[in-house]
Formats: sequence, C-alpha cells, structure tokens
Amino acid sequence: MAVYTVLIPSAAPGEAPPPERIVFLREGFSTPAFLFGPLWLLWRRAWLPAVLWTAALALILGGGVALGINAAAASVLQLALGLLLGLEGPRLVAWSLERKGYTESAVMVAARIDEAEDVFFANWRPSGVLPTTAAPSGGRAAMRSVIGGLFEEPRA
Repeated sequence: MAVYTVLIPSAAPGEAPPPERIVFLREGFSTPAFLFGPLWLLWRRAWLPAVLWTAALALILGGGVALGINAAAASVLQLALGLLLGLEGPRLVAWSLERKGYTESAVMVAARIDEAEDVFFANWRPSGVLPTTAAPSGGRAAMRSVIGGLFEEPRA
C-alpha cells in the first residue's frame, strides 16, 4: 500500500477548484528522483528546488576540484545528495506547490494512484462540507464539516 498526499489548488470564493488541477503525490522513496535528480524536479515543475539542487551539485563538483577532494569522495557526496532527493523529493514538490497556492487536503492510502483518486473523488465535496437530510428551523439545509476530506465527523 502506498500513501498519497492530495494537494488542492486555491479557487475563487464560492467556486470549486477544477478537479484536473488536483495533485496526488506518492510519499516514500522516489527512484526517478534519485536517478534523474534536478531533471525530475523540473519535470514536476518544482523550479526553485531544481535550481537549488543544481547549485548544490555544482558546489560539490566545483568545491571538490577547488579543494582538491578526490573523485571518489565527490562521488559519495553526490550519491548521498541523490539519496536525499530520492527520500525527500515528493516533499520538495509539495513545498513548491504550496508556494503556488495549493493546500494539503487529504492523505490517502491505496495500492495504486487510480484507487486513491477514485476514493478521494467519491468523498470529495468542493466546499468542504456535506449536507445532511435534516433542515434546521431557518429552512436551510444543515451542514457539517468533513475531517481531512476522508472521514465524516462522528454523528451526535
């Protein structure tokens, strides 16, 4: 089972965000991030982390040459940096999306991403509330909030 973080873009008041812009990020080690590094960040449109990661790699290479560090030590440092990106890459992408106005809405556990999407969209209410069948004295439908987009509040 995999864990997916759901990030929803901001929308105008009274409007639902478009479902096609909702992002599901798989948590855990990312092999493509480990193997391709900054190119993976660019593919995920995490521009600032990609630039900073490239600068860190250049610093290791340039600093290694300037300080006379042997090639094996520089390779170990690059490997360690790649492992770090493999472990923390999805969090860097989430951080980049949050800077663009996305908010973390839910955490889904599913075997595959399509299962996580199915469960999320089956329970998702764009306004964040679920209508109940009972109407209060004011004539409007009663509303109760959704906890984390996954579970309803316990009924009283």
